[in-house]
Amino acid sequence: MGIEPHRRYSAQEKLAILEAVERGRGLSGECLGWVLKGLGLPRATYYRWLNRSQNGELADQPELPRSPYRPLPEEERLVVQYAKEHPRDGYRRLAWAMVDEDVVYLSASAVYRVLDRHDLLYRWKPSGPSGGRKPPEAQAPDEAWHIDLMYIRILANWYFLVSVLDSYSRYIVHWELCTSLAAWQVTDVMDGALETLGESSIRTPRVIRDNGSQFAAREWRELVARFNLEEIATRLRHPESNGRIERYQRTVREEGLADVDLRDYYHAREVVGRWVKFYNHERLHAALNYLRPVDYYRGQPEKLLAERRLKLERARVERARRWRERTENIGEVAATVPNPLSHYE
Repeated sequence: MGIEPHRRYSAQEKLAILEAVERGRGLSGECLGWVLKGLGLPRATYYRWLNRSQNGELADQPELPRSPYRPLPEEERLVVQYAKEHPRDGYRRLAWAMVDEDVVYLSASAVYRVLDRHDLLYRWKPSGPSGGRKPPEAQAPDEAWHIDLMYIRILANWYFLVSVLDSYSRYIVHWELCTSLAAWQVTDVMDGALETLGESSIRTPRVIRDNGSQFAAREWRELVARFNLEEIATRLRHPESNGRIERYQRTVREEGLADVDLRDYYHAREVVGRWVKFYNHERLHAALNYLRPVDYYRGQPEKLLAERRLKLERARVERARRWRERTENIGEVAATVPNPLSHYE
C-alpha cells in the first residue's frame, strides 16, 4: 500500500494506514522510519494523524472561507450562469444588473473574482485617446445635446441613422433612419427632438455637432434661429470631440446591428427602434454608474444608487450569518465522530 502525496484520505482510510504501520512494525521488527518509508508516508504526516486520531479528529475539516463575506457556492453558480447568458457584458455591468434584477447581491470586485476563476471575464477594448474641442460638461438633462449621423448599408442601398443624444444622461432623445443626407431630413430629426421638450421646458439645449454641410444649409440655420439654439461645432477632422455620440454609434454597430441581417428599410427601422428602446430603458451604462440612460434623464439616480448599496449591505450581513451557521454545523458534526483508536486504550 503506497501513499499518494496529494490525495485527501477519509478518516477510515487514515485509521487503516495507522493500523498498517503498527502491523508492519510488529511483523518486520524494523524501526518506524523503515516502515513509513516503505509506505511512502512522511513522518510528520504520521504523527499528525496519530495525534488527531487520539482526539477523534481524523476527518478533514472542510475549508472555510478566508472571509465570512466571500460569495456562497450558490451565489457563485448564479453569477456564472448569468454571465454565460450575457456574454457581451463586462463584469461591472453584470454586477449591477444582477443587483437590480435581484439575482444575486455582490460587488463588482466580487463578481470579477468569480468570473476570473471561471475564465469568463469580458472586457471592451479602450477606444483610445481623444482630441479636438471638448464641449463643457452638462450638469443636467437637456442642457447639451449631440447630433450625428451613421451610415447603414441595407442590401445595395445606403441609409443614414441620425441620432440626438442627451449629453448628461446619454439618453437618445430622438432618431430617424434617413434616406439621404439632405439638410431638411437632418433638420427634421432635431426638430423632432426639440418637440419632445414641450412648451413648458425651462431650457434650450446647446447643440454639439460636426462640420457637415447639412449644418450650413438654410433649413438648419432657420431652425437655429427659430429656437435660438447655441451651437458648438467640433474641430475639423476630429470626430472624437463629439465622442459621446460617436461611442453610442459604435455600440449600435457592435450590439444593436452586429448579428442582424437587415432585409429592407422598414425592417431596419424596426430593429433600430427596438435597440434604442433597449438602450434607453434597459442597458446599464458604464458612464452612468451602471444605471440606465432613462434613470439619469427622467429618473432619480441617487435614489437607485442608494437602493443598490442597501441591497449589498443586507446581503453582506446575511452571507456572514449563513457562513456562521455552516461553520457551527461542521463543529456539531465533528463532535459526534468517535475516537477510532479508543479500542487500543
